[in-house]
Amino acid sequence: ILTTHYLEEAEALADRLAVIAAGRVVAEGAPASLAGRAQARATVHWAEADGTARSEETDTPTRTVAGLAARFDGEIPELRVSRPTLEDVYLRLIGLAGSEDK
Repeated sequence: ILTTHYLEEAEALADRLAVIAAGRVVAEGAPASLAGRAQARATVHWAEADGTARSEETDTPTRTVAGLAARFDGEIPELRVSRPTLEDVYLRLIGLAGSEDK
């Protein structure tokens, strides 16, 4: 058993995690699957030709990137695809636990 408030450390070292808020376990499981993180929507970020930053949340990031690649002739400026981090999930979980107490 390891207790830590360093989420990167927990994600790197643990096979299973439990999030405790207000003295209760509010979620437990593998880091990648905690609170549906593996199925969470991805956000695709890119820049338009004029430099305008754009982003789109999607369930199908590969399809979104393929569409952008076709539109930009293969090279998508400032492309980045992200999913919620363990910290994002943790903050959402403890926020939900706090709102249930009210």
